[in-house]
Amino acid sequence: MTELSEKIYYADQNILNRIESDFELIDRKDWYRLYRNKKDNSFWRLDEWDKYQEQLFVRLESTENWTAYDDKKLRMELLKHNRGTSDKKCIWKDCDRNALTEMAFCEFHAYTEMGLRK
Repeated sequence: MTELSEKIYYADQNILNRIESDFELIDRKDWYRLYRNKKDNSFWRLDEWDKYQEQLFVRLESTENWTAYDDKKLRMELLKHNRGTSDKKCIWKDCDRNALTEMAFCEFHAYTEMGLRK
């Protein structure tokens, strides 16, 4: 299997299968699970499943304060990558970012103001 080269993934069935086969559960705290990759010893955080939220799998820079790691920028970049961007500008007041494909808002405003996750 190929290595996980990105820093964040939607926890679809393929990722969940990879976690089951290639990762070891280290800890469980708050709304997260901490995993260690058996091959390269990297640490990853998986959101606990919630029917109202997207479950994401995030590579951590360290295990120190792992539940407090701020991955908001990664989540917005994943949203942008998943949806794509258009040539149109975001309609949020004073925003100069391009809007997401088939949307009127950029990834920042779609994520922070609209609550869009995927």
